[in-house]
Amino acid sequence: MTDREKFISNVTASLGRSTVLVPSDESGTDSTAIFEDAATAKSHADRAMSYASERSTELIDRMANMAAVNGWKVHRAGNPEDAADLIADISEQKGAKSVLRSTHEVLTEIGVDSAVTNTGATLGVTEHSGSIDANKIEQAKSDAFTADIGITGVDYAIAETGTVVLHPRSGLSRLVSLAPPTHIAVLRPNEVLDSLTELFAMERNDYLSGDLAGSMNLISGPSKTADIEGTTVTGIHGPLEVHLIILENR
Repeated sequence: MTDREKFISNVTASLGRSTVLVPSDESGTDSTAIFEDAATAKSHADRAMSYASERSTELIDRMANMAAVNGWKVHRAGNPEDAADLIADISEQKGAKSVLRSTHEVLTEIGVDSAVTNTGATLGVTEHSGSIDANKIEQAKSDAFTADIGITGVDYAIAETGTVVLHPRSGLSRLVSLAPPTHIAVLRPNEVLDSLTELFAMERNDYLSGDLAGSMNLISGPSKTADIEGTTVTGIHGPLEVHLIILENR
């Protein structure tokens, strides 16, 4: 067992979980955060995406399993209509009056707007992340903190840890996934990477090519915090409930 595997095994045992995930060494995208050459960065990123595409079925299954372990409520949708129905069902179950969504393309593809508004909830779209207009900033904050549900797509997902990765930017305020008590993330199979190694390969390439979004949120389940006595409380610094809707591609 490698040092990395021992570390993950110890952390898993400390968390009281019975399933110990053994990292894969097959992708070959190691040393991703060391090199400075742009061509090498692109090569590593291309290799990471090629691996993700070739092993998409396996990776999406691993992602679903690890996400469930980490507290995500995982749903699988066979088509866009099913995904929209799931979002409508969740909105109705939560009694949502106000819903906020990002501008991720996948949300438009599945028809999330009509799915939400047909339940009677009002729908807002984040448009002004990064704006220097003080009034717009305050309005965006107010919209986020008064929304019952925040809906986003996914920029990347990490199968190794069941993590969703979001890059805050225009059209995606970080508050959409953090402020509402319920967060729904819609995931496509080709967005699932094997591990953090592949994610860092993508980030390094984006940085050296000048396309890095600036920051990222890594979401591995509902918000949790614990006091010095180890008493865990859910939903204090973020959503109390998180749903992952996986669009099947088999």
